[in-house]
Amino acid sequence: MASLLCGAREGSGVSRLSGGAGDSPGVAAAIRAVFAGDGGEHALDDPQFGDVTGKVRRLRHEGRDLVAKLRPQAAAHAERALAAEAARRLGALTVDGFGRIDVCVPDLIPLDDRTAALMSPYLGIPLAASADGLADLSVQEIEDLLLAVLERGVEASGCIPRNMFRQSGRTVLIDWEDALLVPAGTTAPGALTVMKWDIAWSDLAGRDLGLRRRITVRSGEEPPLDGFESALAAWLPAGLTAQEVRRRGIELTLTSELPAAEPKSASAARLGHLAEDVLPPSLGVFHTVLTSRLRADQGEDTYADLLHRLDALTESTRANSGRGLERLRRPWVLALFSTAEHPLAADLRSLEHLVVRLEELRSVSGWDAACERADVAEEVTARMARSAQAVLGLQGLELILRGSCAQGVLGRGSDIDFELSSPGYPNGHRALEDLVIEALACLGLAAKGSAARPTERDVVSANGKFSRDLHEWFELRRPGTDHHSPGWVATAIAAPSATVTCQPSEYEQRGRELTAKYLWFESRALLARLVFTRAAAAPHPVKLVPQLSLLHELVPADKAAEVEALVRQAFALREAADPTPPTIGADTEVEQLADRLDVLRRRLDLPGPRNL
Repeated sequence: MASLLCGAREGSGVSRLSGGAGDSPGVAAAIRAVFAGDGGEHALDDPQFGDVTGKVRRLRHEGRDLVAKLRPQAAAHAERALAAEAARRLGALTVDGFGRIDVCVPDLIPLDDRTAALMSPYLGIPLAASADGLADLSVQEIEDLLLAVLERGVEASGCIPRNMFRQSGRTVLIDWEDALLVPAGTTAPGALTVMKWDIAWSDLAGRDLGLRRRITVRSGEEPPLDGFESALAAWLPAGLTAQEVRRRGIELTLTSELPAAEPKSASAARLGHLAEDVLPPSLGVFHTVLTSRLRADQGEDTYADLLHRLDALTESTRANSGRGLERLRRPWVLALFSTAEHPLAADLRSLEHLVVRLEELRSVSGWDAACERADVAEEVTARMARSAQAVLGLQGLELILRGSCAQGVLGRGSDIDFELSSPGYPNGHRALEDLVIEALACLGLAAKGSAARPTERDVVSANGKFSRDLHEWFELRRPGTDHHSPGWVATAIAAPSATVTCQPSEYEQRGRELTAKYLWFESRALLARLVFTRAAAAPHPVKLVPQLSLLHELVPADKAAEVEALVRQAFALREAADPTPPTIGADTEVEQLADRLDVLRRRLDLPGPRNL
């Protein structure tokens, strides 16, 4: 097993700090126990050593104070190799203000077939958490350090205070996963590297050090767009070059994370870094865009209020020993979107109140609960989509609901189906939809966007460019209305003819599935056909409750009663159904309901699915 090296050349022996812990039997078992929450004598409860991501733990093994970081095995091997090469290249380097520069090369401890721990000695308090900050460091000394490391052939974007430990006569550097190996003698780093240096060192100083104005950035070929930039590019106008996307990303991040002129306690840089770990990818980028826009448009006080709210969340999570990201993710998302919508939602119920109500309804079954669940889910979806559009400057898109949420009865096993579309994005703005889907998932709401739209082409525009499934057409509704409201779709596609509505749809022609889920669709399709073909007034209602209220005007009372009974029974069957339908034998209730639907359709002279 490789030994842990701190500032030593590969193969030169074990650092006096590690004490050979990596070679000790039982260290892997100790690490596994600590991460499982059952560390016993190995666990160290250090309130100053907080890690809400759950990927880093401090532990004690055979009298040694250690830190272990979980990584996939391939990534762990790559990071350790980078650290070892950095140690070789930086050997004997000294810099004024920092002393000797030592690289901590971690031990790699395999834990299972896929996961390893990178284990290092506990080095104390990092420079980022030191009480005196930059008390004895000048900006010139910081610049000299960064460029000295670069000239040795290591472009270390992680050469920042949270990864540095100043000890007597030396500074130890950790965390090499993002380091780049460049030719010795390089004097100009990449733009992203300078941005990270500028933010982190300015955060320590509590003021903008302006490193980006002191250090010349490399010109010419840059690395490909990273994950942050790719997500951002999907929200920006089409046609921007990679260089333009990178420039915008850097501008947004600097505005989001550089310290304020009059800094307060919350660190924008720390919260921005934490957002990458706490939030799903798109929401992490949204955090940066929102905080940047908030600061630029509404000023330092509003910006600082949000930072303090997020900071309080992280402190609360740490105080309650909560390392699970789920505990922090939901309130973080609520804080972002509540802030984003604040100018637009002064008289509305808070998003927090709505989410609490959804949580209360989670385990409640029945028709009334499903109706309320649909109403609350619709409001949350509409408000979050509107806020995301405003922050990202994508207001030209329309939010259109479909499925059971659009019809006002959202069962416990149903998703929210929606699209954010326009004539320019007829198949939906997928990147914006994915952001809203991520946000709703953090609140416990499953949702699907345009990617899950039906592909059948029952209703087609004159030029053949646009199309919709017949049943989807019946469901289209914009939030805040009860009636059919397809928005821009109605201008692109004419309403289906009587010929189309009075014959089986493409989906129905594939044949009936004998499942509770299918019969729930089938009963709603029967009701929608009655309303859209026989109700005189337009626009027609889309929600099931007003559709059911119309039945007595459309069919005799006995048939109206039977239609309503079948719709409600199909719903009850869907609510009670096992998510996995049986593969052997018949489901008597399902078969009986299917037979009743067939009989009723014949009596009403309505088409339906083909029986296979």
